[in-house]
Amino acid sequence: MPVPLLLAVDGNSLLHRAHHAMSQGDLRDADGAPIWALKGLISFLATASARLRPDALVVGFDCAAGESVRRGDYDGYKAHRPEKSEDLCLQLDAAPGFLAAAGVTVVVPKGYEADDVMASSARAARKHGWQATVVTSDRDMFALVDQNTSVLRVMNGGIDGSPLIDPQGLQAQYGVRPDQYKDFAALRGDASDNLPGAFGVGPKRAAKLLAEFDTVERVYEILDEGREDEVATLIGPAATAALAGEEARANVARNQHLMELRRDLRLPKIATMALPLDQDRLQGTLRARDIRLGGSLWSLTGGEPPSWYGERVYGQGPRRPAAPPDRVITLPRPLGNRASRKAAALADAGQMSLF
Repeated sequence: MPVPLLLAVDGNSLLHRAHHAMSQGDLRDADGAPIWALKGLISFLATASARLRPDALVVGFDCAAGESVRRGDYDGYKAHRPEKSEDLCLQLDAAPGFLAAAGVTVVVPKGYEADDVMASSARAARKHGWQATVVTSDRDMFALVDQNTSVLRVMNGGIDGSPLIDPQGLQAQYGVRPDQYKDFAALRGDASDNLPGAFGVGPKRAAKLLAEFDTVERVYEILDEGREDEVATLIGPAATAALAGEEARANVARNQHLMELRRDLRLPKIATMALPLDQDRLQGTLRARDIRLGGSLWSLTGGEPPSWYGERVYGQGPRRPAAPPDRVITLPRPLGNRASRKAAALADAGQMSLF
């Protein structure tokens, strides 16, 4: 019997991505409020669900910036980020209630972030004998990867073109085990969160250090024992001297602390996260915000794949299908009007070439 799957989605990450990808369309509801990122977020959920066929779904969002425990521990945390646009803020504020009204389980933890919801959800799945897949653009989630938890890292190819990272994939991409990833990130630093690492130690050198010495703690033990030559052999004398310095030590220690994920947040029971969603409730919520999505929601509502939903090749990024030798290209169906449907039929029959 298949092991049930929990899909844990980083709502902030995907809503930001949808906002920037779809802002040129300037889609708004009848009241003039922006809705393009909300529509994009629902589309992300539907596409991820179609790809992975989960049994349950939970979406996490960050707490308000003023409540952040990490910001309280280090006032530079994410402090360099530019101010969000008003349209983005409106949609970020609306998203949790919007999804909850549609029947999606939503968690906004006081003082913590979507990352912590992901970590706690993965732990809850494991506790109940489930598997979990985290859907996010954030590399920090690689620290959750194990035999029970994978990460679908959303990239420019969209959900279908994004890689699903498991322990073997993480090792191949970064040269570290999942349990080493936090140390790896602490050494490398994270510019997106305004967290400098050890100067001169980028991802390749961080991976070399961990491959040889296993942990950051062991690296510093080696340095403190006067065995700098062993480290210098791997990363060079200049980087070794910087790594041994007080500033680098302080940066790495701070990063390890801030990158530690909460895995014990209180969550709703997995049974309340179960799919499918009620179709009438979902569609009613979308219509209330003037969002029109039809057959693409089948995977969230327990429907069958529509006729146009064919086989997919996943995880290979943006791709352009090669044209067959006779240059006849079959248009996707269904199309919007009678003329375009007729064109598709002619193309299928080999009677029309489309370039």
